Amino acid sequence: MGSKSHTLFHFTDSIETLVKILRTGFWPRYCSEDFRWYNEQLGYVAYPLVSFCDIPLTRTKDHVGFYGGFGFGMSRDWAIRARLNPVIYLSENSALRYSILNLAQPECYVHPAQVPKFIDHLFELLALIKPLNGKVMRSGGGEADKDFYLENEWRFTPTLAQGRKCIPIQKFESEQYAYNKHTFDNCLLRFDIKDINYVIVQKDADRIVFFNILNQMDVAADRKL
Repeated sequence: MGSKSHTLFHFTDSIETLVKILRTGFWPRYCSEDFRWYNEQLGYVAYPLVSFCDIPLTRTKDHVGFYGGFGFGMSRDWAIRARLNPVIYLSENSALRYSILNLAQPECYVHPAQVPKFIDHLFELLALIKPLNGKVMRSGGGEADKDFYLENEWRFTPTLAQGRKCIPIQKFESEQYAYNKHTFDNCLLRFDIKDINYVIVQKDADRIVFFNILNQMDVAADRKL
């Protein structure tokens, strides 16, 4: 079986969050990213994004333990229409990595008046780049090693005003409520029921809860879940 599919999976940690996604859409919350591949001094930064993985259903078990036992499998056609994009994975000594590092000196490439716009576009690019492997921050604290390349990740990164795209982790931790509220109010990623290929839950009771809520909602679907 191939390592990818026509379904992109998004995982979360509770049936309540799954229902909230169904009702409001995917929320591009700010996520901490190991930025040491680009700038050792910065350490971690935060980007607003929604993450999906392009893997076959048989491999979802590998992700459930780390990201949560509930999720949606979304149509890849929907993902393309919604302007998601696969993550670019960089090996440490690749020519592409060094080209991207050189872009950190915009004064060498553009007129000074264009530098803010240049940096804006650079942050859009950086939000879609990860090293082949690195560290992730655990929700309970501490770091874990992760082979990012195995995740075949796709991302939704919303279009935001300058100063909201790439936040140093110290600044984000002190203002995270305001940053995340802004993306909830302005940047939700919507979908139709027909865009869902799979719903992943942990037990029959969760499935009953989910479908009871689905039946109560004023939604139109042309397919059965």
